[in-house]
Amino acid sequence: MDAFRRQLLGELFNQNKVSFRIPVYQRNYDWAESNCAQLLTDVKAIIDTGRKHFLGAMVYMETSGNKDILHDYVIIDGQQRITTTMILLKALYDVAKERGNGEVMDDTNDYLRNRNCKEEYKVKLKPIKSDQGQFLALLNDDPEGINPKGHIWLNYKVCKSRIQQWVNGGTKLGDILQGLIQLEVVAISLKEGEDDPQVIFQSINSTGVNLSTADLIRNFLLMSDTNQDRLFEKYWFPIETRLRRNTDDTNLNLFFSHYLTYKIHAPANDRRLYQSFVDLFHNGGYTHESSLKELKYFAEIYRYFVEPDTAGDKYSERIRKLLRGLRLLNQTTCYPFLLYAFHDYEQGVIKEDTLEKTVRFILAYVIRRGVCGVPTNSLRGMFSNLYNRVFKIRENKGKYTESIIKFLSTVSSRDQLPSDAEFRNALLNGSLYSNRSLCQYLIMDIENGDGKEVLKADNLTIEHIMPQTLTTEWSRVVTPEEHQRYLHTLGNLSVTGYNSELSNKSFSEKKRIIKENSKAIRLNEDVLTREVWNASAIQKRGERLAGIVLERYAVEKVNDPTIEFEYVSRITLAKPLPNVTGKKLVSFTFQGETYPQNKFVLMLVDMAKFLDESMPDKLEMLAASNYRFYGKNQKRPHISYQTDKLRVPLEIRDGIFIEGNLSSSTVVHFLDRLMDEYHADKSSFYLSVAMEEQDISKNSMSDIDAPEE
Repeated sequence: MDAFRRQLLGELFNQNKVSFRIPVYQRNYDWAESNCAQLLTDVKAIIDTGRKHFLGAMVYMETSGNKDILHDYVIIDGQQRITTTMILLKALYDVAKERGNGEVMDDTNDYLRNRNCKEEYKVKLKPIKSDQGQFLALLNDDPEGINPKGHIWLNYKVCKSRIQQWVNGGTKLGDILQGLIQLEVVAISLKEGEDDPQVIFQSINSTGVNLSTADLIRNFLLMSDTNQDRLFEKYWFPIETRLRRNTDDTNLNLFFSHYLTYKIHAPANDRRLYQSFVDLFHNGGYTHESSLKELKYFAEIYRYFVEPDTAGDKYSERIRKLLRGLRLLNQTTCYPFLLYAFHDYEQGVIKEDTLEKTVRFILAYVIRRGVCGVPTNSLRGMFSNLYNRVFKIRENKGKYTESIIKFLSTVSSRDQLPSDAEFRNALLNGSLYSNRSLCQYLIMDIENGDGKEVLKADNLTIEHIMPQTLTTEWSRVVTPEEHQRYLHTLGNLSVTGYNSELSNKSFSEKKRIIKENSKAIRLNEDVLTREVWNASAIQKRGERLAGIVLERYAVEKVNDPTIEFEYVSRITLAKPLPNVTGKKLVSFTFQGETYPQNKFVLMLVDMAKFLDESMPDKLEMLAASNYRFYGKNQKRPHISYQTDKLRVPLEIRDGIFIEGNLSSSTVVHFLDRLMDEYHADKSSFYLSVAMEEQDISKNSMSDIDAPEE
């Protein structure tokens, strides 16, 4: 390794038959206009003061090859500054051309192009493929090949505009070129076969501007591979093409976060995404190519999540519409789970109708949660492990969507699917307007539900019919209490024309505006027929609109007892009674119905309530006698009206309590005696407890891990 202070143009790019090539593992050219403007400010300072300017380090390595044709250098670090300098030279060349300064044109061109070379070797700087087309289009004055939103074109415009300002202010074109020549770098030349460019690259960038996750992963997978150009062309470039939009890497970086969540079955730590990927690579036994192949496969799927309309005929319009809904709601936390579902579809595990039902349920689930005001901070963790929890039992895949619905309907946490009653109540009385993206989506969906796109998300403004501020006129029909209760509810929300506002206008004026400007017929039909807008009108409209939403996002109940989420053993009350010490309760079944429960004592409470329904007088008699199931020698009762006689009283009903401080084995014995008291059919009852690993093996239960990729 050698390091010298060099003029970037005067000593490095002034050579003939030279190529400075940016390798495929480098990130794209992504200097913003502000970065470019700062470089221009530095150049102007050189022109005005005559002082040299240090541009930073440039790390490069000359490659072995036919040096009679071309000296080829690979740029390890410094591509952003070097590319910007070349763009600045092109802008200077064009201004000189417009002003007829042939000398500056010729001198500038010598830094951009090699003389007396074949066309393929003419341009001295060769960016990576995703930028090279734009750079060549700029140099060759090809407007059709230029992306007007790309950094290369945007920075070119900044450079040209600033140079024109300088010239108009009296600065000479030759002085601008001399200022550029004064730009210096610390040129660090690596020796092929002696220096490790990857180690040096990572060392330099660990203290510089943070690279994105995508940049780091590309570097890791391509830099040290002898087939890096082929791997880039076959895998990385298609990944980038599918997910990168102009200069925006948001979807690309989000993909890696969700891919890693999918692979490790847990939320990926945003600060450790790159290290998590490296760990996955090594622990999973990947090669560079096998990892890139898998990434390309899942990027193809992920592309349809973020841009559903690119799917064409690959997925039905119904599926694309559901994906658009998730996108509009910004519900990206479900994407790791959807990677599983779409992977199962791609592998033939499920059919398209099952995939559609699954995506439809996920959309209904997040909408119900949002309307009911359930906090979203648990969604990320829940979705990251949902697939494993539902399909730990492989047989559940035969009842794919039903298994997902049953799991989220019975899980004992805030992630439980809100019931129809909860959903309806929240639609009627909840402050829907406070969740603006959800509110906008539902309003739009109510109108567009028949397939016609009457309302579009762009520039859609939600309006209040009863205004947010009560005027004297509105106060005659609405009380302050009614205003506070119904203001932000579904029944009081609407849309007008995009350039109209309802504001605090009278109801008659609002009706006129809605009639003249709004295309939302279904949404506003009962507004236009009203003479007065009061609490009663809001309630009735809310009920109508809530009915539409309830029907559209209905979820069919699943009570299938064959769907389990653990490998289980079934335990009956056959004699002798089983020993359940150390067992993990999953559920219990009574009279053909299965109930999820993970605590033995709560199962006892549930069963006491079921038994009470058949013989209400019996429970009162037991409580009055301070029932002891162990007999008269037991000091403390197990069922009583008096809580002070119980260690942990748990209420069954009407001030009747049962002892809650019981071991699992005691619960089973207590329940056996209690069912005798009620003359209940014990054959209709059994417990489901999780099987231990050795029991799973003995019963030939097959692989329960996530599916192979």
